[in-house]
Amino acid sequence: MEAAAVYPGSFGEILQGKMDGKDILLSCPVNIYTEVKLIECDDPVRRMNLKKSSDFLLNILKCWGYERYYKNIDIEINSRIPRGKGLASSTADLCAVYYSLISMFNREFSESELIENCVNIEPTDSIIFKKMTLFEYKNGKYKCTLGDYMSYDILAFEGEKIVDTVEFNRRNLPELSDVDDLVPLLKGAIMEKNLSKLAYVSTESIIRNQRRLYYDFLERVIDIKDRTSGLGIVGAHSGNVLGIIYEDREKIDFGEKLLKKLKLKNIKVYRVKTLKKF
Repeated sequence: MEAAAVYPGSFGEILQGKMDGKDILLSCPVNIYTEVKLIECDDPVRRMNLKKSSDFLLNILKCWGYERYYKNIDIEINSRIPRGKGLASSTADLCAVYYSLISMFNREFSESELIENCVNIEPTDSIIFKKMTLFEYKNGKYKCTLGDYMSYDILAFEGEKIVDTVEFNRRNLPELSDVDDLVPLLKGAIMEKNLSKLAYVSTESIIRNQRRLYYDFLERVIDIKDRTSGLGIVGAHSGNVLGIIYEDREKIDFGEKLLKKLKLKNIKVYRVKTLKKF
């Protein structure tokens, strides 16, 4: 018996901060994916190096009263999502494990079950939802659906540093910045499908949280954004990736051409596109 699922990663925080005293975020899925396969076998050795996914698998089976099956299910993951960069690689893995499990055991999807078991493993990205959702990512106790995802291009700048989400959130970090004033702007941007407003919110979010998660190449990326008519910047919420948001292909093409002339040390540059549906 086998089951498989594919799930996208995300590109950072459109918004992250404190809203009414709650630590919330909102992210968008992008066209980089993880593929998970669950395999029935006598010697499940692959999952030994996949602690988060393995623990999640066991917890779900316990919820269903199927714990006896755990000893005979292995996990195989093939992911194109950069690890330790804040692009929701672990959230994508857990979601793909979940969808594989409900296929394998012919179970009904349960959003509350997915939320509870994801946050029990680690702080969780809002791409567990099929629409744009403000989400209390550490405990899953608050969510607010705002509307459909929007499609746009991102030119990504990936640094070398790797961040473990669990370890990062255990640090004695500065408080997230207050974003109560940005939430109405975000809601308006999503309702109007206004990418300029959305990019303004994402730019403000990443700048306000510099004291919590410092990007040493932020000013360089902002300069490139200004020189290439980008709408704004967006950053991974616990990683080391920034991106420039573009509304048309010509401008992002121009950005890539400009970067060939610039010397960006220790930074990988690539482009991704957000997904309206997945």
